[in-house]
Amino acid sequence: MPEETAAVAAHLLMIGGAREVPRNCFRAAPGLRISVLCRREAEAKVWDRKDLHRLLILDRGTSREEWLAIARAIHEHDRVDAIVDFTESDADKTAYIAEQLGLSCYSERTARWIADKYLMRARLGETGVDDTPAQRVRGADELAKAAGDLGYPVMCKPAGGIGSRGISKLESPADVPRAFAWSMDGTSGLDTAELVVEPFHQGREFSVECVSEAGRHFVAGITQKSVDRDSFVEVGHLVPAPLPAAEATAIAGTVRRMLDALDVRDGATHTEVILTGNGVRIIETHLRYGGDRIPNMLAAATGIDVQQAWARQAVGHSITAEVEEAMARHRSGERADFAAIRYRCADRRGVLTAVHGIEDARRMPGVAEVATVAGVGDLIGDLTGSLARLAFAWALGATPEEAAERARAAADSLTFDLDDDPGCRP
Repeated sequence: MPEETAAVAAHLLMIGGAREVPRNCFRAAPGLRISVLCRREAEAKVWDRKDLHRLLILDRGTSREEWLAIARAIHEHDRVDAIVDFTESDADKTAYIAEQLGLSCYSERTARWIADKYLMRARLGETGVDDTPAQRVRGADELAKAAGDLGYPVMCKPAGGIGSRGISKLESPADVPRAFAWSMDGTSGLDTAELVVEPFHQGREFSVECVSEAGRHFVAGITQKSVDRDSFVEVGHLVPAPLPAAEATAIAGTVRRMLDALDVRDGATHTEVILTGNGVRIIETHLRYGGDRIPNMLAAATGIDVQQAWARQAVGHSITAEVEEAMARHRSGERADFAAIRYRCADRRGVLTAVHGIEDARRMPGVAEVATVAGVGDLIGDLTGSLARLAFAWALGATPEEAAERARAAADSLTFDLDDDPGCRP
């Protein structure tokens, strides 16, 4: 909507936690009240609680009708002007509440397409965006049959998976028992235990940050990914990806067509793709900005701040002009650095007792941030998902190589003390 006619919200209903992002909402709308509804599992992601107007925490089993009843009660006593879900958890409830209260949001249909990887595959196939086939499976026998039908190698993963958990590659029928157990373990804590099987796409992996307004999709950045070959957990990123113009255009065009097919109109999205010998393949997309500090690195390197733009949009500002201006400054070379992040992972199991070298790493050239992921006292196991990583460092550089080397050097300078896992002792 045009900036001069935009009505800035006085009261924002936020579903789920969003760490530091609400601070941008307060800056964009002075006097804003924010009410938060979230599951207990997301409570740790609710920061700045003293600044919130109200916070209600619900159990996992709370029905969407009860979510709606609570939101409606808030709305009746303190009119809600806008709704947002910065995390995509409970996107179905966000869409349902928005529809019932007459608030602008993505539809329940869009939320289902994106939350369920099988439904996403079906939608992209029927719209001609990506014809990758997929099958649902609920048991090892079904997995074996689906893999045989699709043809090895295949990927198996939770239908509603998050954080790179439970992803398995199958090369032959002999892999079925191991892959099924691994992928089922990845469904722990999710709303469904269903798995999805699809062909394995060979190629270079990227993720794409978009911000959309009124159906217009701005590709804010393409990130080059480094992935552990065994677990498929991401261990590094480089942004913006140093791509030839033709490849960047192909990736951006495919993602825009995907967002149109899924009827995404507004907000931020994070999409994972593989550039194969036969073109761009969509892996999955999310109704949120990327994790792993990707938005922070993108803003620092290019000046395009997806988190800030989405926060401003959430409270009623039009963001088209400011996003276009930031992208133009980057293209002109005014903001043209690179940023890279590198994660450290454990080489054995154990209990983390100490991390050394963080302050020294922070003082290294170009380093923007060094932090731990695991906490002292945590049991460090196999690399089963993004939360199994130990620590990270990210840095800026004038070239992709300089940024990557600075991040690697800072991360590699850290040392970790691990006591034996009690379960491994004689």
